[in-house]
Amino acid sequence: MPFYHPPFYSSALEQAIDRYPLTAGPETSLAVAIALMSQLHNSCALPKTPSPSERGAVNEAPTPDKVRARCVIVVQNQQTIVTGNLSDNPSRGLLIGILTPADLVKLIAAGTIDTQHKVALHKIPITEVMSPVPVSLTESDDQDVFTALSLFRQHRIRYLPIVNQFRHLVGVLTRERIRQVLQPSNILKLRRVAELMTTPITAPHNASLLSIAQLMAEHEVSCVVITKNKEVKMEKPKNDYTSIFHYSFHQPLGIITEYDIVQAQFLELDFHQTSALKVMRTPLQFLKPSDSLWTAHKQMQQQQVQRLVVCGGRGELLGIITQTSLLRVLDPTEMYRVVKQLQQSVYQLQAEKVELLQSRNAKLEQQVRERTAKLNEQVQRDRLLTQISLRIHQSLNLEEILNASVGEVRQILQADRAAIVRLEPNNLGIVVAESVAENWSSILGEILPATVWQELDSAFEQQIYAVPDIELADLTAEKYARFQQAQIKAYAIVPILQDGNLWGMMCVHQCSAPRQWQSSEVDLLLQLATQIAIAIQQAQLYRQVQNLNTDLERQVQERTAELQQKVHELQQLNLLKDEFLSTVSHELRTPLANMKMAIHMLKVSPTFDRRQLYLEILETECTRETDLINALLDLQRLEAAAYPIDLETVNLEVWLPTIIDPFYGRAQNRQQHLRVQCDRHLPTISSNRASLGRIIAELLNNACKYTPDEGEIFLKVQCKNPEPMDGEQEGNGSKKKRSKAGEQKSTDNSEIQFIISNEAVISTDQLPRIFEKFYRVPNADPWKQGGTGLGLALAQKLAEQLQGKIEVASGNGWTTFTVTFPIHQEEKLAIG
Repeated sequence: MPFYHPPFYSSALEQAIDRYPLTAGPETSLAVAIALMSQLHNSCALPKTPSPSERGAVNEAPTPDKVRARCVIVVQNQQTIVTGNLSDNPSRGLLIGILTPADLVKLIAAGTIDTQHKVALHKIPITEVMSPVPVSLTESDDQDVFTALSLFRQHRIRYLPIVNQFRHLVGVLTRERIRQVLQPSNILKLRRVAELMTTPITAPHNASLLSIAQLMAEHEVSCVVITKNKEVKMEKPKNDYTSIFHYSFHQPLGIITEYDIVQAQFLELDFHQTSALKVMRTPLQFLKPSDSLWTAHKQMQQQQVQRLVVCGGRGELLGIITQTSLLRVLDPTEMYRVVKQLQQSVYQLQAEKVELLQSRNAKLEQQVRERTAKLNEQVQRDRLLTQISLRIHQSLNLEEILNASVGEVRQILQADRAAIVRLEPNNLGIVVAESVAENWSSILGEILPATVWQELDSAFEQQIYAVPDIELADLTAEKYARFQQAQIKAYAIVPILQDGNLWGMMCVHQCSAPRQWQSSEVDLLLQLATQIAIAIQQAQLYRQVQNLNTDLERQVQERTAELQQKVHELQQLNLLKDEFLSTVSHELRTPLANMKMAIHMLKVSPTFDRRQLYLEILETECTRETDLINALLDLQRLEAAAYPIDLETVNLEVWLPTIIDPFYGRAQNRQQHLRVQCDRHLPTISSNRASLGRIIAELLNNACKYTPDEGEIFLKVQCKNPEPMDGEQEGNGSKKKRSKAGEQKSTDNSEIQFIISNEAVISTDQLPRIFEKFYRVPNADPWKQGGTGLGLALAQKLAEQLQGKIEVASGNGWTTFTVTFPIHQEEKLAIG
């Protein structure tokens, strides 16, 4: 395989990409990954004191190609196996994850990697401990180094993978490589270390390596400074005596980084027993707070480190400066600010030069500028008032009016912020509209306390409250702190009055510097406050009209819906009436007709057998008529809750056969198969024999009525517990083994179920109506027996009266009715 020669890249981003990152496949173990990260250098991973020859060679800064990313990138289908040799081709596998030293530190701190008990790291695949890649950068000509810096800052990452359009790994980008490529000496020389240094996490020299890892994981830092307490005695002369006091501070001894933790893990050190003193990097090169960032940048290059300790004159620890701090200076916003400062300096020198050359005409030009400015202010003020007046007449939306007003005010007055605050009933103010310039914070939606409104007492008298400089104003500590938080240097407040009452106020803020408010600006704000008050009143009136219209429309819609519901109910009642009359008329007339025919035949019948037959017909039809009338009366009493019920003890094992036996002969006559299945031990329950028998008989009667020839009918009686009983419990119809202890442990939620299934199907649209009075499923009676349609309605009411319920399901050629009644504790004790 030919040796890979990296191409020459002209842009800073392309030069900073590490195109030979450490990569591994998904099957790679954690031990191999740690070994890869630990073998970036040929020497031992733990730091050692450099020899004099090595110290002399430190002046040469490493090139970006020699600085490799200390992470392992997990790829899939990689083309080459990376062994840490810089001569290998870069992998082009599909990016799936990343393992960083920070991840290993978190694993050690959390105890996942136990260095004391020697966890088998070769058995842990890298995919279980790797982190997902939060963001990656696609390599293209449109990307630049500032895009990468923005991603580093936005996502708070240390490694940025670079991929191609197919998400195959191209390389990785680190802050250190970017810093070594970008060397803006002018910008770094202008900034001091004290401006960007941060407070480090410290630990004593006798701390264990495990506690160091836990500190890194807890505070999410990449290093810990090892210190010791040092006390200095100081003398301060007074008038008649000398005051002696002791000064205690932290003196830095060394530093431990995440990479040191990785190397210690690779060397299989015991993190519980190894102290920080044995692992920390020494000696430390200190920076002073007054050093420039350029000095820090050069020392980082010379020492090949990513962070430096900042100390005071007595060697006390003040902070730490990192490459992240240096890259923050290279942020485009920061660079733009520095450039603007330089431009302002150039402009100032040019202005001084012009002033010296034109000193004789300075006074005249000043007068011309003042008059021009006054004319411009007048024109702009008139234009602003005209625009706002037009907006008031064109729009009745209060939000649009307020937003337009603050935008125009800020533009005309060239202020940093303009806002409108509305007074709430509880004397709190809320910022409802705002226009703010770039680089200044927003206060939209903030709530102002009641103390802010106290200063408006003067505003009512003077009609404006202007403060040119808050540093010189007599403000309370609370108000001063709030103004500082909002970045306000000068402000002007105008009250917005409505019918003599305070509605709110318009505020104009100057955040960049103090400002002397001019009388023309004050007049403009007063006129605007009046126009805004008119706009608010118009918008409120319009909103009230809209609310009234909306309320009327809602009432009309509600009344219309109620009328439609009433009409629908009347239609349903009319249908029920027709069905009732049709059914009752048929069911009453048919038995009467049969009875009249039987009576007539009795009169003319010559033989005894014939008379006996007609007497049986007469008795049957009379019973049918009586049953219909009783069913109507019973259903009426049940619906009116006027039907008393007496509970009695029912032994299901003895009582059920008396209900079921008559249906065996009926099913046999119609060539149907009736199968009954009961639990081995049925309980003695408290119920009403007549009601319960009527429910079961009605359901069995329906099953026989609607089951065709050779059809099957199943009746299953079972006890059901919400919690499993002791012993085995199988599917439907299986035996259940119970023990006395298991029965006594069951809850009071036990139930008895009667399940009746037959080979018939009720369509989905008909199923919800089968419990309605007088309703019969069309064309579902193969025996053409007719019926009143009251049986199921009466069964449902009786079940509810007995505190039970009836459920029905139909599908796959079967219809199943399930009747469920609760079993109380004293009833369950009778089981078995």
